[in-house]
Amino acid sequence: MTYIDPESRAKAEADGQPYASEEIIAAGYDLADRVCQELHRAGLPAHVERPEEPNQPGAWVEVDTQGEYAGGLYVRWNAPELAEAGMRAVTEQQDPTAPEWKHHAEVVRLMQTALIGILRLAGFSVVRAEDVDDVAEGDVYVHADKPSSS
Repeated sequence: MTYIDPESRAKAEADGQPYASEEIIAAGYDLADRVCQELHRAGLPAHVERPEEPNQPGAWVEVDTQGEYAGGLYVRWNAPELAEAGMRAVTEQQDPTAPEWKHHAEVVRLMQTALIGILRLAGFSVVRAEDVDDVAEGDVYVHADKPSSS
């Protein structure tokens, strides 16, 4: 399976932001499937982000395909109803501190803590995503598997 089409790969390379190898990306998708399986075992909905997949509630798992952490995962808690209510309140009230938005943000923070605990208990190397990427606040980062030495 090809994860990154050759044209996108060539453009990213020309822009100085190359994608990881197909092998690293494939390993990332394998890791994503294992993370979702573990979250399902814990009773949580979890989905691997794919272009053809609609955005669903629960843990949304995205494979990192570029940069020094390629092959790792961002896990984001997705609560669409809370997010929509929060955004609507912020927009209508013109107040970024609207209680509905604060409610959504607090749920995301609580789920971040829960996801980290569940995944660490299962043996994954997990940190708050903001420790890896300062714009990923509220997400969880699962480090890529270490390559096996054969």
